Amino acid sequence: LVAATAEAAVVWQSLDPAERAAALHRVGDVLAARRAELIEVAGSEVGKTIDQSDPEVSEAIDFCRHYAETSLLLHDPAHMAGARFVPAGLTVVASPWNFPLAIPTGGVAALAAGNAVILKPAPPAKRCAAELVRAFHDAGLPEDLVVLAPLDDGDVSRHLVTHELVDRVVLTGSYDTARLFRSWKPNMRLLGETSGKNALIVTPSADPDLAVRDVVASAFAHAGQKCSASSLLILVGSAGDALR
Repeated sequence: LVAATAEAAVVWQSLDPAERAAALHRVGDVLAARRAELIEVAGSEVGKTIDQSDPEVSEAIDFCRHYAETSLLLHDPAHMAGARFVPAGLTVVASPWNFPLAIPTGGVAALAAGNAVILKPAPPAKRCAAELVRAFHDAGLPEDLVVLAPLDDGDVSRHLVTHELVDRVVLTGSYDTARLFRSWKPNMRLLGETSGKNALIVTPSADPDLAVRDVVASAFAHAGQKCSASSLLILVGSAGDALR
């Protein structure tokens, strides 16, 4: 699978950049037409609520259109100021379950820059990933250019991300996972969006009712699995008394 996808990257890179951008715009059109189906999949598979998955579909569409347009700048001599852009080649996208539509689409949109992509979703979000890959194929992208690898975590997944033909890994997950990937292959070209420790500060001038609402929403929306979710509450001065 890796070898076939790497070969597809060579053909894809030979196309005019405008053709690749147009393909990404078509993917955006397909995703927009399937908004309801994607919301259903996210709800049934990973428990996403409609109010949380609907904007996620919009974000996935925006990723396709944004990267399609900005990729053209990579081939504009005036914009590159004497530099020459070279695609990475084959990218593996290791996506999470908590945002099963937008984040994998954002990674797979590496296609716009001339890369072939293997999408390895988190095991709880395999069906969401399958529907996304189907949308790319239905938009006219070759099946060997955008490939789904619905693997469980283990030796086979490790072999995938460390494979010698894989040029780059895009990970959205925990800091520990990023360290684990690097321990397997220290020279891995890894782009990681990892977990953080986020604080919400409530000052004495805050409305207590609104503050409580926002604290709860920040901490527990998306099942608490959001990179910007609040995990630490700081009460300033009298705000501590007001919120007790």
